[in-house]
Amino acid sequence: MPSDVANPASAAPAVRSRTPTYGVSTEELIRRHQAGQPAAFDALFERYKDYVYRVAYMTLRNSDDAEEATQETFMDVLRGLKNYDVDGAARFETWVYRVTVNRCKTRLRKKRLPSADWDELEERLERMPAEAEVSDGAMTGHRDGNPEGLALRQEDKVRLWAAVNQLSDVHRDVVLMRYGQEFSYEEIAETLEINIGTVKSRLFNAHKKLQEILTTQAPDLGHHRSLTHLLLLLAM
Repeated sequence: MPSDVANPASAAPAVRSRTPTYGVSTEELIRRHQAGQPAAFDALFERYKDYVYRVAYMTLRNSDDAEEATQETFMDVLRGLKNYDVDGAARFETWVYRVTVNRCKTRLRKKRLPSADWDELEERLERMPAEAEVSDGAMTGHRDGNPEGLALRQEDKVRLWAAVNQLSDVHRDVVLMRYGQEFSYEEIAETLEINIGTVKSRLFNAHKKLQEILTTQAPDLGHHRSLTHLLLLLAM
């Protein structure tokens, strides 16, 4: 997410707890926030701001709207976190995803969906942290950090995102949740309020449509890799 996006917790008191948060679990940060430690929410924001921005961007397909939706989402999270059940069945990521999508849907009701800003997306992909390359290396067998190889994989990601963006909303949602957010079938079903059979059916149809798009627009992408392996590139 762009560095100039404001921290929605900045309105909290200026005096912060000095309790370190590095290496602290998300569940513990939530408990600390619920116990009245403002710095815990700052840590949650830093940990999940890119996650929320990514979901917002792929829903709204506009960088400015995604920045605003990210700020609005964290205000919603701040308001709702006091009642969040740390020991409940839903993962925090699942809850935050639902809050983000709901906020984006509210924005979409007020304006027409704009076209994607792919130049901005390509720039973000080029700034992806080095950890993302580990999963790429495991998938492709390349771990030598060769600049040419890394550039090619970044180009593959941009083309794959472009293909995913052409899916219908229902198909794009399940693909992003399954591969981009690494949700289980159960978590997708819970988030979308559908049954697991419907999740699998939508994924099957999404795979079929994506294969058609890639075969037509980027046939070289799937030459040496299966579609499932390609989709692992969505996990940023």
